[in-house]
Amino acid sequence: MHKPFATDLSAERRPFFGLGWKVLIGISLALAIVILSLTLYSRKVLVDQFERSQAYLRHRQTEHFASLIADRFQQMARLASMVPRLESPAIDSSAADHLRDALQVDGTLLDLEWDIRSVHWIKIGGASLSLWPSEGLPLPASLLREVQQHPEQISEHILCSEDTCRQYLASPVLWDGKTAGSLVLGRTMASILLAFRELTDSDLAIARPADAAQSSTASAAPPLQFFGATQAEQALPLLQSIPTAALLASSSQAPLAIQLGGDWYEVFRIDPADSGLIGFVINRITDARRSISQMSRNSLLIGLLGLLVAEALLLLIMRRPINRIRTLSRLLPLLAENRFETLADQLQTAQSPTGLRDEIDETIDVALRLNQRMAHMQAERETAQDELRWLADHDPLTALLNRRRFDQELTKIIEFTERNQGRGALIFIDLDNFKDVNDISGHQIGDRLLKRIGKRLKACLSADDKIGRFGGDEFVVLVATATQELVLDLAEQLQERIHTTWVRAKGHRHQVSASIGIVLFPDHGNDPQTLMANADLAMYQAKAQHRQRCHLYSNQDTARAAANERVLWNRAITEAIKVGRLRLFYQPLMALPERTIWRAEGLLRMQLADGRLASPNEFIPIAERSGLINAIDRWVMAEAIRVLTEHPHLSLSINLSAKALADTSIEAELARLLRSSQVDPQRLTLEITETVAIDSISAAVERIKSMRALGCHFALDDFGSGFASYAYLKQLPVDDVKIDGSFIRNLDRNAEDRIFVQATTKMAHAMGKKVVAEFVESEAILEVLFELGVDFAQGYFIGRPAPEPPTAAQTRAALAG
Repeated sequence: MHKPFATDLSAERRPFFGLGWKVLIGISLALAIVILSLTLYSRKVLVDQFERSQAYLRHRQTEHFASLIADRFQQMARLASMVPRLESPAIDSSAADHLRDALQVDGTLLDLEWDIRSVHWIKIGGASLSLWPSEGLPLPASLLREVQQHPEQISEHILCSEDTCRQYLASPVLWDGKTAGSLVLGRTMASILLAFRELTDSDLAIARPADAAQSSTASAAPPLQFFGATQAEQALPLLQSIPTAALLASSSQAPLAIQLGGDWYEVFRIDPADSGLIGFVINRITDARRSISQMSRNSLLIGLLGLLVAEALLLLIMRRPINRIRTLSRLLPLLAENRFETLADQLQTAQSPTGLRDEIDETIDVALRLNQRMAHMQAERETAQDELRWLADHDPLTALLNRRRFDQELTKIIEFTERNQGRGALIFIDLDNFKDVNDISGHQIGDRLLKRIGKRLKACLSADDKIGRFGGDEFVVLVATATQELVLDLAEQLQERIHTTWVRAKGHRHQVSASIGIVLFPDHGNDPQTLMANADLAMYQAKAQHRQRCHLYSNQDTARAAANERVLWNRAITEAIKVGRLRLFYQPLMALPERTIWRAEGLLRMQLADGRLASPNEFIPIAERSGLINAIDRWVMAEAIRVLTEHPHLSLSINLSAKALADTSIEAELARLLRSSQVDPQRLTLEITETVAIDSISAAVERIKSMRALGCHFALDDFGSGFASYAYLKQLPVDDVKIDGSFIRNLDRNAEDRIFVQATTKMAHAMGKKVVAEFVESEAILEVLFELGVDFAQGYFIGRPAPEPPTAAQTRAALAG
């Protein structure tokens, strides 16, 4: 089911969050993300640049350290070649004595200028001799062995003792034209450390791993033994605070970043080639990191400042559009209040003062067009409402009051007369033979006649009187103040007005008369229902007496009793249909040439509550008047199809009412029953009376043709009872003609009846139709029918109506007597 849209305007409003704030917050978030991203990106770029510069610096520092060591060995090599030439050698002196003498004079100079701390002489195949100072430290055993093994080669080594590390260079010395031994110079690493500091502005510490025996555990990395460092009071504590494994794992490609005391340092390891010595470079990176952080903060602050400026500009730019939108939202509810002119004036002032239009101006234009359209629709709706109110109270054809409004006026007048002890009258008018106008010239001509009658009737009445049309050809007049003489005189005037009103169409002049029923109130009732019912009864009394008559209702009229009887019959019919008390009784039809049962006719009966069976003449006219006949027709068809299904040997005929030809849905219902039951439609014959058929011959012909197209047979019942039977017989596409029983009852004694039956039979046979005679009550009549060539006979002599259809044996048997 469709559910109408509904909005609870009285419900608590949801929190309001303005469009300006949405845009501001949305753009602010977007800009904040962009600023933060740019800040992080710039910081990353700075960090990457710093890392690249530091990587280059570490590479250069590694090269500097290696070049300083190489340079010191070169200096020592030059000094080693220069020492033998410091003094002229004495005659017959040995190389060792000569060298000792030279060093006694210039050894201190070597110490001061070149940081030479020891000079040793290793004679070939002999032991080492300290030349300077005289009590110098002994040479490392590894160096001594190598020199003794290769006395003619220059050896360069960095060797460490327990408390110091020195550079040693062993250079062979030629004496008397042959290699007499090797001069070994030794110097400390201090000059290299100082030179590295001066060259790179970074600190350098040298160390070597301690012996494994000094380690606390065999699996742990051995501790480091430091032999010197630039700015040792700062460098050594820093290095000693770092785990040994981390120090040893560092390199120029993977330095350590250490924070100590608020400062940042970068530490990495350098390994001089073939020395066994480890160098640790310490770069101070505090300023660089602070610079990166400061630049990142500055970028972020500049971005935030730009964000604030952008937000301020955005607020300034959006202030007027937002105010215009607020104005529009404030004005739009005027549409619901139907204040269209006020809304149009206010919207004009909300237009942009500049010539530049935007989306808000477009929206305002849409609102203006919507306002104009709704104003137009409101005007149309008010007009339509006025028309609907008028239509709710008036008949659209004649502009007279309709039943609803007339009942309201009648109620008011009744109450007024009761308060003032007055007297009023109700006149019920029904046009006679008005249906003929519609049938002959069409409904448009009939409507034209009704308009003229309504206008002329209204002209007869006073301003206090009311007139209404109840649909069809019924008019009702309400006289507010009336006496019996006055209302009878008015009724005659109305009758005269009706009779003298005419229309001309298609060569016909149409005019009608009326049957008028009159009631007085409060004499004949004091409520609308009673008065209308009594007026209706009085009208029917007038119609029954003679057309073009007036009848004043009397409490002694028998019409009310007849009406009550019709109500009881309607109730009985309704209950019979509901609980299943309708019955079909079956009367056989005999084929005269063969003297066999041909088919049976289903005759309708209704079982009353007391068990009595009512004949159709008792209830069919009432059912036709009340509309219940449609349900009865459908029951008869359904029951006949059911019987045909259960008795495949049987053919059956049933009677259709006068209303069946006007019921457009009965054909579809019959087709459905035949299709669902699979019954051969030729086994079913539908009968209509001659009176029904000729009452509307064109409609009857079309309906018979369409139902015969389903395969069923049609029979014309009561033939001969009308005045134009022969004229219409040729037009009706029926299969059988049933002669009215009034011509059959005295057939064996009445020559005129015999002539009629014989003529009818010959005429029907000439048209290809079969003839059925009903009310056959004697053998004499049966013999006359046989002689006249009648095809079939039906009546008590053939068989009385029975509640069960003929059996297969009965349909095959002849009359055996």
